[in-house]
Amino acid sequence: MSRRAKLVILGGSAAGPSAAARAKRVNPDLEVAMFEQGRFISYGS
Repeated sequence: MSRRAKLVILGGSAAGPSAAARAKRVNPDLEVAMFEQGRFISYGS
């Protein structure tokens, strides 16, 4: 049984979405979840 790799990112400022995008480029099959305490995340990174 194959298990899918998972990545949890805490924080949605510039570094969070950037890390998520980079991780998906390196491994497109990676399951990524990002959590942000505030109402908004950064889309400009």
